[in-house]
Amino acid sequence: MKQHEREYFTSRIRSGIYKVQFAHLDLVIKPLTIEEELEVQEAYTLAFLDAEDDGVVSHDEMLENLEARGLWSKEDEEKEETLKKDVDRFKVELYQNRNNSNLVEKIRQYLAVAKMALIEVSNKRYQNYENTVEGYAIKHKNKEAVKKAARNKDGTAYIFSEEDPLEEIVAVYTGLVLSEQAIREIAKKEPWRSLWILSESKAFELFANKGKELTPDQRNLLIWSRMYDNIQESMDCPPDEVIEDDDMLDGWLLVQKKKREQEQAENEVANKTSNNKIANSDEIFVMAGTQEDANKINSSNTYHNQQIKKQRMQIVRQKGEAKDLDFPDQQLKMRQKSNQMFKDKFRR
Repeated sequence: MKQHEREYFTSRIRSGIYKVQFAHLDLVIKPLTIEEELEVQEAYTLAFLDAEDDGVVSHDEMLENLEARGLWSKEDEEKEETLKKDVDRFKVELYQNRNNSNLVEKIRQYLAVAKMALIEVSNKRYQNYENTVEGYAIKHKNKEAVKKAARNKDGTAYIFSEEDPLEEIVAVYTGLVLSEQAIREIAKKEPWRSLWILSESKAFELFANKGKELTPDQRNLLIWSRMYDNIQESMDCPPDEVIEDDDMLDGWLLVQKKKREQEQAENEVANKTSNNKIANSDEIFVMAGTQEDANKINSSNTYHNQQIKKQRMQIVRQKGEAKDLDFPDQQLKMRQKSNQMFKDKFRR
């Protein structure tokens, strides 16, 4: 995005208005008041209930129908989850290998392929979404929002007639909402960055729609502006080259999240094993009530220990049962202990 484009979008976001042109209509979509926003949410709820009463299927039921017709499957669902993990994994690898330019380019290619594949399978999941209870309610909600927010150029409310292409106007309006990628670029660069910093002085209004609901772009811009502040203030603040690269920064955020989760899990396990005899043991077994609890306990292990667990499980699966010395890590430990005993004896 060029400087003049960022200046335009910054001004548009601050104004709170979207200019919509379609056919003979030239409208301005203004922010809703809090009361109007409530009415729009009520319209969604009523539309949802009406659709249910009319026998419209939910999205989950739609997926079951698609599965019965061979248009969706459990494999698709597993593929979607795998691709989400792949995207996150490639972002982390991008951050961790940021100083290896050749490897970075390869990872970017893998990431691009994973992103495209994820979009394809997600589109498959949401095919015919407009024919579900949720899809119908959202469509009705968007129409109500546009009808309440639409203004003529002179500021007077525009009254839609049955002949007006309301659905097309809604489509044009939603198409004007900026992508996350565009919002992130605006949030971390000029001219917005200076305005954001100066807004703390309360010397001016950041947005023109004071007393009204935030637009989608305003809300997203505030979220990312605060996010970049938190990143800059972090003790582990990444270099500028990482902050400028969205995928690489996402990788850094995932690494930080993993650290926090591991520290939290370690603290929870430490509280459960505060007894000195237990705490000083080589291995500690903690009972888990659910799979979620088991995942939390497992995350308290270091990466090295998690690999040992995987290695041991492979051996158990291969042999059916295993003794302590069947595990390579235990064999290594015994060799090290034997070597140490030999050294001690030799010294004496």
